[in-house]
Amino acid sequence: MGISRFISWNQRRREGHFNVFKATLPWPLLVMTYIASLMSVWVFFAGPGGYYRGGLTYWFSEMTYFPMFVVAMYFSTNKIWVVNARRNYVTPSDCFYDRFRSPMLRIVTGIIFLAASIPYVTSVMVSIAQAASVATGGAMNYTAVVLVIGLAMVVFTTVGGFKSVAWTDTIQGLVFMGCLVFIGIAALMYCCGGSLTACFHMIYENVGDSWFSYPGTYEWTSYGARFGYPFSCMIGYTIMLPHVFVRSAYSGMDLRTQRKVMSITPLLQALVWSFTFLIGAVGIAALPGMDAGVTEMIIPYIVENIINPANSGLAVGLMIMFFVGAAGVGISTADSFLLVGASVISDDFIIHAFRKELTVRQKERIGRIVILCIGAIAVLFALNPPELIYTLIMFSIAIVMPLFPILLYGIYWRRATKKAALICSIVGTVVVLMTYFVWNIGGTWYGAIGLAVNAILMPVISLWDKPDNPAESEEFYAALEEGTERFYDIRHPKSSKEKA
Repeated sequence: MGISRFISWNQRRREGHFNVFKATLPWPLLVMTYIASLMSVWVFFAGPGGYYRGGLTYWFSEMTYFPMFVVAMYFSTNKIWVVNARRNYVTPSDCFYDRFRSPMLRIVTGIIFLAASIPYVTSVMVSIAQAASVATGGAMNYTAVVLVIGLAMVVFTTVGGFKSVAWTDTIQGLVFMGCLVFIGIAALMYCCGGSLTACFHMIYENVGDSWFSYPGTYEWTSYGARFGYPFSCMIGYTIMLPHVFVRSAYSGMDLRTQRKVMSITPLLQALVWSFTFLIGAVGIAALPGMDAGVTEMIIPYIVENIINPANSGLAVGLMIMFFVGAAGVGISTADSFLLVGASVISDDFIIHAFRKELTVRQKERIGRIVILCIGAIAVLFALNPPELIYTLIMFSIAIVMPLFPILLYGIYWRRATKKAALICSIVGTVVVLMTYFVWNIGGTWYGAIGLAVNAILMPVISLWDKPDNPAESEEFYAALEEGTERFYDIRHPKSSKEKA
């Protein structure tokens, strides 16, 4: 709260106004707020539990999307950043509307981004409350923690806005990574004598070779998931989730910042997921046979059952780290989602869809009310959550994936039409919902089928449809071409001496 008050006061003093929803950030701040917002409570719950159930092949799946992410960001969000340098976008739907000039597309994409936000914020509150309850042996009431954390996130976000969220994300990111590394090393030391080889031998003795091959001990990493999961991570998780899209496409101070995000964040992700994998591996080596739902609590189970009998003082410290890490990484994700959700409702719906003229102060006030409402909805869901946090997180990732082909066709193909974009935004979402609730393959393919359908459907409908008026997308492409010449300097290259 102190940081949020200082940031908002300082921005008003220096710039004469305070923007709740948007700010440009230098690369160290953008990298850390991106990585902290990206990671979420998955790191301390679903991640170790996933490696426990999915095995070594699940870790291989995780590692494969990092190099693909570099390519995806280069051809998508970096290009949008170039356009945004002139167009000044705020919400994720702004760039879709600017390219296709379809008010209905703005509404549909806004609804999709909101649908991704609430489950994610819910998963954060569930995880932090569970961490508090487990870490204190039930002394902290689950419902009370959900209410307190929800209130804290809402108040902090409304007071501080985007820039204070970025600063606290940076601090929380460093803290949660430190906690994760310490917990992983301690678990390996006390459970396996500090030897990864010994850990693998224990796993082999407990469950045989199933943990080291497809589909894993719990038959969780099928060949379908081997394809669907990395694509979901590369596109839905690291590109299209609304809070990371705003960071990777709009918030960089310059192109150098974009390149730093593109190159550094995969390395930080690899570090985080490798230590998360280590905890999952130690868990199945030391405590095999756990139920799937219980595996998401593998960190406190290791601390309580393995480390506490040997070193109770260290166990207390690790439980504190578990809670602090989960709270830090969770809040840094939830506050980002609250901000982007509020901007979607205030900008996409109230200002553009309902054509309401708002002053800056009115917009801020409405945004804060919306943050409160979204936070309240997430709290209500968190009070009666589903069994697996993983399900909530992956559903949020899947639901935004079909928008990626629309984005790419919009950037690189002038013939793509607004009718095709609108139809695909709806059809892709329906396909994802059917994979989860009709065909029951959402937990294997996630959003990959919806993405594939749109990748095919978008050019087919565009070619069948009559071309849009070229003037409607002229400003978008003019900004893209001008920005490409300005930032990439590829049309009129000059020598270093001429540039000087």
